[in-house]
Amino acid sequence: MNQEHLLEVRNLTTAFRIRGNLFPAVRGIDLHLDRTETLALVGESGSGKSITALSIMRLIPQPPGEIVSGQVFMKGIDLLSLPEERMRKIRGNQMAMIFQEPMTSLNPVLTVGLQIMEALIYHQDVTAPEAKERAIEIMNQVKIPSASRRFKDYPHQFSGGMRQRVMIAMAMACRPEIILADEPTTALDVTIQAQILYLLAELKREYNMAMIFITHNLGIVASIADRVAVMYGGEIVEVAPVGDLFEKPRHPYTEMLLLVVSRVDGNTEKLSYIPGQVPSIDRMPPGCHYAPRCDLRTDLCDRQDADLIPLPGDPARRVRCWVRGCRREIQDKP
Repeated sequence: MNQEHLLEVRNLTTAFRIRGNLFPAVRGIDLHLDRTETLALVGESGSGKSITALSIMRLIPQPPGEIVSGQVFMKGIDLLSLPEERMRKIRGNQMAMIFQEPMTSLNPVLTVGLQIMEALIYHQDVTAPEAKERAIEIMNQVKIPSASRRFKDYPHQFSGGMRQRVMIAMAMACRPEIILADEPTTALDVTIQAQILYLLAELKREYNMAMIFITHNLGIVASIADRVAVMYGGEIVEVAPVGDLFEKPRHPYTEMLLLVVSRVDGNTEKLSYIPGQVPSIDRMPPGCHYAPRCDLRTDLCDRQDADLIPLPGDPARRVRCWVRGCRREIQDKP
């Protein structure tokens, strides 16, 4: 465990049971998060981004899911080895999650104020009046108009953007050290997306938090992330500082993700797309998971998956690719 990292994930594998057999949804995940850093997890739907976050939070439904192996260290403590009661004290207090669809996460029969207060009363040594005062304060911080009055409103009385602000308020209430934001802007229009991104960045600076930001859209990553981890087929295929990734992507999948981002500074006559789709977890190809969609594929790519290794002379960048990475000696699998 590197004591400099606030969060470190080692060899994390989470599987789901389908027709009686376990199939990995994420496999061999290695990543770290430093204090005050924003790490973006990027990839198409089905790449394993949300499963990675839920595994870190130990929110995988069991059954059918199961964390098969790995370690998740937060300040030197392996979260996967803790009893559930102790994990509950960390979840929502030291580490919190913003889910992508507020209407499936908020309780429709409780006022938003009570739902924000709940985390404070459970985790903090405060009375109900103190929790209410703090809840209204955080509602003001996330820029919900007339917070004192809207404290008593129900989720259905808020717009989509305001509901997402409520979710952010709930996550921020106890001032956690780490926020996991799971596609918090997906269901919002472009203008509201920009407001939410700015709000998250502002609160992160104010509270000195670290954040894992999950998205399928590389177009919004440059404005919020320090580093990027690109996921495909349940694996991390590339890790790089955000500027380096945009300037020179190394994995073929990252290149394609950047090509499909719409730009306003050029004349685009034809929309780009990535042919094919992410395979389901019970139908992963035997070699590189991206090989069936890749123009650079070789026979080796079809036979054996590459390792995620540092690029020569650039340890901050890692890539999982036989063609673009540094080849290692081939050891055929039985």
